[in-house]
Amino acid sequence: MAKKPFINKYGFVEYPFLHDERKGKNWWFFNLLEDHLKRRARQKLGPDYTKQDMHDDMLTFLHETRLKFYALVPVGMGMEFKLIGKYDTKDLIHLEDPVPYITEKYGGGKFKVNIYYEGTFAGTENYKTHGDPKWVEIPDDDLI
Repeated sequence: MAKKPFINKYGFVEYPFLHDERKGKNWWFFNLLEDHLKRRARQKLGPDYTKQDMHDDMLTFLHETRLKFYALVPVGMGMEFKLIGKYDTKDLIHLEDPVPYITEKYGGGKFKVNIYYEGTFAGTENYKTHGDPKWVEIPDDDLI
């Protein structure tokens, strides 16, 4: 079944999982990892995998992932990505929606969240928040 978009309470278009109870808690981690999970499921189970197989696989390694938050800053005709936060996923697993957290911690603007598993890039998602920016760039002292 296709995803049907709607406007969420923050005024952004959202594409929910229809008839899927995962949407209630930590849906954004599944969105971050969806392409990575599809590749893993295809390798392990072949072409007949289900979304439930992907979700079960995610729960086996989610606690070992790390997150990096970037601010997207327009520069000329492109964008610069300023690193503004690094977290272990287990520190943010309690969040049901990242937008209020990003708004409170980093203010308004456009943001990119990358997730890494075993030092390898596993997925990304962009978010937009309203308000004045209050983020500060931090040094990237490691590769993940």
